[in-house]
Amino acid sequence: MTNLASFALNRPGYLAKLLNPEDAVVLQRLYEQCTEFALLTDGQPPALTAAREEFDVVPGGKTTQDKYIFGLFSPQNDLIGMIESIRYYPDNQTWWLGLMMLSPEHRGQGLGKEFYRAFENWVAAQGLKQMSLSVIEANDSGLQFWKGLGFEILRKTEPRQFGNKTHAVYVMSRAVATTA
Repeated sequence: MTNLASFALNRPGYLAKLLNPEDAVVLQRLYEQCTEFALLTDGQPPALTAAREEFDVVPGGKTTQDKYIFGLFSPQNDLIGMIESIRYYPDNQTWWLGLMMLSPEHRGQGLGKEFYRAFENWVAAQGLKQMSLSVIEANDSGLQFWKGLGFEILRKTEPRQFGNKTHAVYVMSRAVATTA
């Protein structure tokens, strides 16, 4: 049986664990470490309640029971990354990745790719066939990251408001790997 609360990376000592609302304080620290993403997306630093709100915000037709937020913990048990996702969205074969963050000092070492691949293996074990996500047009490094993992652009949306900024969004998708 698949562990629904955690999954390991192929890197000794690193573990992804399911977070819950009581983890909002530690998650907020990660948001603040990744302020440049909030500035790029919204034009303002993350709100003091951003992490707490992350646990409650779901798309129409979904509940918080469909939301999974995994924290990536280092061998020292420090939260260094997160993935926020929604199962069965926008259909019953797709898992939506809403947000992935990695603390700046852990980027550029292949850890983000390993974290995503371990997450995708976990999703595949849940029986889902498709992974989808979106990337704002201004986030070229994010777009290249996801393309490097095999995601393809399905469409580009009309610009819409994100905080103080307006962005078009690339909706991307890929088939979930069936082997670990």
